Amino acid sequence: MKQVDYLIIGGGAAGTTAAETIRTNDPKGSIIIVTEEPEPLYSRVLLPLYLEGQIPLEKLYLRTNQQYQEKLINLIKNVKANKVGTQNRKVLLSDGQEISYKKLLIASGGKAKHLDVPGSNLLGVTYLRTLTDANEIKDLVGKAQSAVVIGGWFVGLDFARIFRKANLATTCVTRGSGFGSRQVGENIGKLINLILEKNGVKLITQDQVREFVGKNQLEKVILESDQEIAAEIAGIGVGIALNTDYLDGSGIKINEGVVTNEYLETDTRDIWAAGDIAEFYDVIFGKQYKMGNWSNAVMQGKIAGQNMVAGWGGKGREQFMAVSAYIMPFFEANLSLIGDTSTDEKIEIIELGSVADGRMGRFYLRDGIIVGAALINLPADRVPIEELIKKRVKIRDNKNKLADPKFDLNSLL
Repeated sequence: MKQVDYLIIGGGAAGTTAAETIRTNDPKGSIIIVTEEPEPLYSRVLLPLYLEGQIPLEKLYLRTNQQYQEKLINLIKNVKANKVGTQNRKVLLSDGQEISYKKLLIASGGKAKHLDVPGSNLLGVTYLRTLTDANEIKDLVGKAQSAVVIGGWFVGLDFARIFRKANLATTCVTRGSGFGSRQVGENIGKLINLILEKNGVKLITQDQVREFVGKNQLEKVILESDQEIAAEIAGIGVGIALNTDYLDGSGIKINEGVVTNEYLETDTRDIWAAGDIAEFYDVIFGKQYKMGNWSNAVMQGKIAGQNMVAGWGGKGREQFMAVSAYIMPFFEANLSLIGDTSTDEKIEIIELGSVADGRMGRFYLRDGIIVGAALINLPADRVPIEELIKKRVKIRDNKNKLADPKFDLNSLL
């Protein structure tokens, strides 16, 4: 049985950053990363650009095997955690190995949710989460003439862009009235629809898949409305399922994700969580919160690494405090999500711009303070909005000005 000072489950952005941060602060402590991936760290964010032919395969890789070795980080690939024993501080791996740890970081992220409908296992029904996924899509796209996209949010936009770049006849199917309408409202959804249609994408709204049909490979998609769409490839983007099954029986608190405090500590001693899987206490918004993006994973990995060296509950720990920002280019447009864009009865929403203008903003206010925003084709507004959220600037007297596209947000700072 291996024994290690720092064990990290997950070799993505959060896990790798945490390991490197630990090594910077603790030159002698032993570090093991276990990852299901067969590869060292690569950029999930760049996978669409790889599929569009904008970057070569080698540009995806952010680390080499040699770099792990030079930093004395033991990267164990092609293996996953099967069970975590918090009483004896042991983790059982899928290859039968058992590792005894002093400190543990859970950074195992998630997998693409799969559709459970007839024909979903056919060749041509694809997901975009890993490099293996991307290589499968790359091969299929080169042989296809028509494609369908299932799902109306970020991964769906990636698929639409990839398929149209390859000159495939592309149809997008969404359960809502428009792309993103369920996340950022009807009006921004309409604008996204318009941009997609201008770029040759056919849209079918308020519908969903009933069946994938084909003999050995996908040939067509049948919708609940009985519409049929000819397609040799389907790109599915219906969300992420967090990798938490191996934590069953561990006693580690799990809600939507692994629950932590503002220091990314779980309530189980000497165990931390970071990245997509962490449901952390957000000191800016005063509530438990999850962020699922690359930059957040990197930032949380750094904080988790520092705090693991400082020790669970120890002095010198640092709070994780950041305003999440996700930027999504698609065709000639760009979409940004900033801060907390969830809604409840206490959230006030103010919109600016219009579909006709080709640019829109949607502000989310709680008690006269901006807590989040969705922007389309308003890139210059992102930075001042982040600062307004971070500084919790009260703008009760100016909130109606937010609907004016000419209003300078910097004046509120």
